[in-house]
Amino acid sequence: MAQVKLTDVYRPSGFARRAQEKQYELNNFVSSGVVTQDPVLAQKLSGGSETVSLPQFNGITIEEPNYSTDNPASSSTPKKISSGLQVARAAARNQSWSAMSLARELTDADPMGAIVGRVGNYWASDDETRLIASFLGILADNKASDSGDMVVTLGTDVDAAVVDAERISADAILTAAQTMGDHKTSLVAVAMHSVTETRLARQGLLKTFSDPTTGKALFNTYLGYRVLVDDSMPAVSGTNRIMYTVALFGVSAVSYATGNVSVPSEIDRTPASGDGGGEDILFSRVNTCFHPNGFKWLEGSVAGQAPTYAELKLAANWNRQVARKSVSVAFLEVND
Repeated sequence: MAQVKLTDVYRPSGFARRAQEKQYELNNFVSSGVVTQDPVLAQKLSGGSETVSLPQFNGITIEEPNYSTDNPASSSTPKKISSGLQVARAAARNQSWSAMSLARELTDADPMGAIVGRVGNYWASDDETRLIASFLGILADNKASDSGDMVVTLGTDVDAAVVDAERISADAILTAAQTMGDHKTSLVAVAMHSVTETRLARQGLLKTFSDPTTGKALFNTYLGYRVLVDDSMPAVSGTNRIMYTVALFGVSAVSYATGNVSVPSEIDRTPASGDGGGEDILFSRVNTCFHPNGFKWLEGSVAGQAPTYAELKLAANWNRQVARKSVSVAFLEVND
């Protein structure tokens, strides 16, 4: 039986392109419009820096105007527009996978071929996990520095049965959206753990949108918001209860760009592995930046070359640079 070799399924240029396309296309936050590619951010990252400064002009203060007169001695005083600075952080990462030649030779399976076809999925999952971790860092900073004006907490950790007022509901979602005031209409998606999504599904509250050609279910909505289900959303066990975090997002809440990677992928053959049976190793590398708009990355607590999932969740690494209404993100904390 002819054996499929790694070189038969791996072509460096095509592999890197397809993996990057899948990395982007399979990201639920991208498909919902929450994350959008930013050419300005991409241009700045092309210089090779890990952090990128994004100067901004703040909004004009809305106040009563001057009233015109015919008095030449009376003059108006011009107003000023203030400025600020956002900072975005890129993260260069890599992963590798190996397969022993003997495993392929003794079976009809092709483990390395399967790996090649799933690398894009791996990075899409990693991107979503990093993005959610970033939002949790923003939530932690909001509670610590901005009086929690982006979050509504209905859940508790009391030793008693959970009541409806502590669960996810239409009223709870709308209350969280109201933290944006009259800017709440910009919200388009809601992310939640599969447990809270299941509660809504059992109540028949989700509307399913399907492909008109194939009939395949594409996504669900709730109150008009596209539902993003990801178990990276927190389910934190307290002494008595679990606290679930739900997040609402607006269009382009996050800017996305890719940075430089000298060698996006390569293969290595280790003939001596397996007592001479041989081993194939595939390496994949990415450098991406997901920047929640309106925030400054502080680099307050980063031990290595790039922030980890845990470090992205730290309040010490984030600071909001704009008014509450200018950030199209809201949070809800419930018990179920």
